[in-house]
Amino acid sequence: MTRARGRLARLALLLAVAAASVAGCMPAGATTQGKDISSLYDVFLVGGIIVAAIVWVLVTWSILRYRRRDDRLPKQTEGNLKIEVLWTVIPLITVLVLFGLTAYTLGNVSAVEPGGVNVKVVAFRWQWQITYSDAGVTDTGTTDHPLQMVLPVDTPIHVTLESLDVVHAMYLPAFLFQRDATPGYPTTFDLQITQPGTYPGACAELCGIGHDQMLFSVKAVDLATYRQWLANRVAGGSAAP
Repeated sequence: MTRARGRLARLALLLAVAAASVAGCMPAGATTQGKDISSLYDVFLVGGIIVAAIVWVLVTWSILRYRRRDDRLPKQTEGNLKIEVLWTVIPLITVLVLFGLTAYTLGNVSAVEPGGVNVKVVAFRWQWQITYSDAGVTDTGTTDHPLQMVLPVDTPIHVTLESLDVVHAMYLPAFLFQRDATPGYPTTFDLQITQPGTYPGACAELCGIGHDQMLFSVKAVDLATYRQWLANRVAGGSAAP
């Protein structure tokens, strides 16, 4: 029995280490909102693995410990109040904690920061258009030359998203973000990119025969570069920063 318990303890430890390792491999998100979402993912993932480990260990131990050895009927137990209270209270507390963390994260993701820049993104079959509202500059992508959105890092970005025809979805994997664009129902949200770089995006709704061509990218640059590029665009300069 001592050796069996030792094996079970080692198995539980191995599963805990595996859970932590897998959580560390999850994408962290390239926006402040994405980082909050990633942290919530980690909590759910680790919690799910811990619950699975507890169930597997207890079931395996019960099978090995109480497997049938002869024809004698094992000891019968009608109920155990302490165990019944535990398996009711512990899951209830777990669900409430996860609910609270989810509500807190959703509040952070949906929060609107003061200041920043304003852009309007329009989805249409089969491409995207962005208007930099503070400067009146508009860029429209084509299927041959998908749209590249230029946005600043470490700055709140207030986005208004809408569709001209059918339901589309703005999906940016690196941001851990997706938002539907529904005709007649503009939606607003904030993004704050934390790392410079180029991030691919796509439409995530099956919107018709050209759905696979609805690609775009976000080029994140520092605020000074963004402002200089936008001023050049107003003066008729290049679309590339």
